[in-house]
This record gives sequence, structure tokens and C-alpha cells, in this order.
Amino acid sequence: MKVGLHIPQVGAGASPEAIKGFARAAEEAGFDSLWVFDHVVLPREQRTPYPSSDDGKIGYPHTSDLLEPMVLLSFAAAVTSRIAIGTSVLILPMRQPVLHAKMLATLDRLAGGRLIAGLGTGWWKEEFEVLGVPFERRGRRMDESIELMQALWRDEYVDFHGEFFDCDGWACNPKPVNGRIPIWIGGESPSQLRRVGRYADAWHAGIRTLPHVPELFEVAKEAAAATGRDPSKLLLTLEGAAFLRHDTPEQTAEALAGAARIGVDHAIAILDRREYGEQGEATIRDFGERFLPAIHVL
Repeated sequence: MKVGLHIPQVGAGASPEAIKGFARAAEEAGFDSLWVFDHVVLPREQRTPYPSSDDGKIGYPHTSDLLEPMVLLSFAAAVTSRIAIGTSVLILPMRQPVLHAKMLATLDRLAGGRLIAGLGTGWWKEEFEVLGVPFERRGRRMDESIELMQALWRDEYVDFHGEFFDCDGWACNPKPVNGRIPIWIGGESPSQLRRVGRYADAWHAGIRTLPHVPELFEVAKEAAAATGRDPSKLLLTLEGAAFLRHDTPEQTAEALAGAARIGVDHAIAILDRREYGEQGEATIRDFGERFLPAIHVL
């Protein structure tokens, strides 16, 4: 099983020096990937509960520094050379797909084909409102965005006419290094799992769905088969699989091993924010040396 880490992205600890040291330490320690998440703005009052926490809160002050994911990934790509980079997840319906097809392909080209596009439909209605995007139609908007982006990455000239987007005979370059960018789709609703089956290389499950992952993954694979895709090629990935701390590495290793036992192909762990900097780099290197080789063969 492959293992990734979230890059420092929130708060004063997400400094250029900390990000550079973190990314290089992760690559040197043998981790497989580096990840960012996506919010553009945070409200004074949160009306929509966060679905991935018990109390509905996002876990950090709304006035915290929160680095933009595409810019942050570009920085991480520039200070590394081998480790994969990805979004976990980019809220695609909030974003203009032609522009982001260009941005993602450019980043993939500059990173030497290391990019993974993790995508989600989003949950924070207020954020959609401030960006002027209809929240209620975000699922169909995401479908169109993926179809248009894939066409722009694939075709010399693109003719696309949908409900939300029109593209008549336009070229978008550069193309991704390998002709396409792998897409992971997060979320566990029936419609989202069907979307995984239609478009994705992987279902990007959340840790809170872990007890139900095997049966939910079957829904995605059935949807893949129904659209003529090979369900055996669909990967299972897991966001927030473990928290990495210097004082509990054995617990982190066991959590990751547990993910591997249910069939997870690629798991993403989160470093305790209190350990950004030299302590965190030491934690990453220690875990890589003591535990990663055994996890990689699971």
C-alpha cells in the first residue's frame, strides 16, 4: 500500500521553510505522495456543518492563514523531484473547468507527470454563494467539468456543448505528461459513488466511512461495469487514514495496516500541526525508516 501526507497548509506553521522541509523530508523518507485540500474563503458564522467531524466544526479558526491549493502544490513540486502531488480534494464545481484544465496540465508538466487530481463536489453552501456558483446543481456541474477537462487534456481541438459550459473548436495546451491526469473522486453518497464509476481512477473514501468502505466500494465498481469500464482497475484510496505524531508511531502504523487489510491501495495520513518544523521532519524520517517498508508490501 502507498502512503501519502498532507502538506502544512493552515496557520502560522505553514511557512515556506516548513513546507520545503516537510516536502523534502517526506520524499527522502520514502512516502509516496503529498496532498493539499481546498477552501477559498471561511465565514464569520458557519451555518453548514462540516460532515467529517463529530461537532460539525472544521478544526481550525476561520481567520487562520489557509494557503491556496494549486499555488501550494506548485511550490511543493518545485522543491521535490520524485514524490507524487495531489489535491484531496479540489472542489471542482466552484472552479472554472477550462482554466483549471490548463492549470492542472501545466502543473503536471512542470512536475514531470506527478500530479493526481482528487476532486469533490463540496459541502459548504455559503462558500458556493460567495463565489457566485449555484450549490444545488453542483453535481451536474461537476460531471460537465470532468468531461470538458478530460477532452481538453486529450483532444487537439475541443467541441463541447453542455448545460453550463460551451467550447467550440478551442485548443488547450500543454497536455499532461502522460496524456491524462489520474482522477480520484471523494464522497460517499450514491450519486457520488456512481460518479466514481463513470469517471474516476479511484474512489477517495473518507476515514469516517471506514466501517462501510467495502460495500460502498462495490457500488462504485458496479457503476464502472455499467458504463463499460473495468471495475478491477478502480483503486480504493483513503483520506485521513491516520494522524502521525512522534509519540504514537506504532498506532499510526497499525491504522495504516488496518486500511491495507480492507483493500486500500493508497492512504493519506495527517501530521499533527503542532509538529510542523524540525520536530515534524524528524517524525516523518523516523516513521519512514521504521514502518514504511513493511506498510509498502501490504
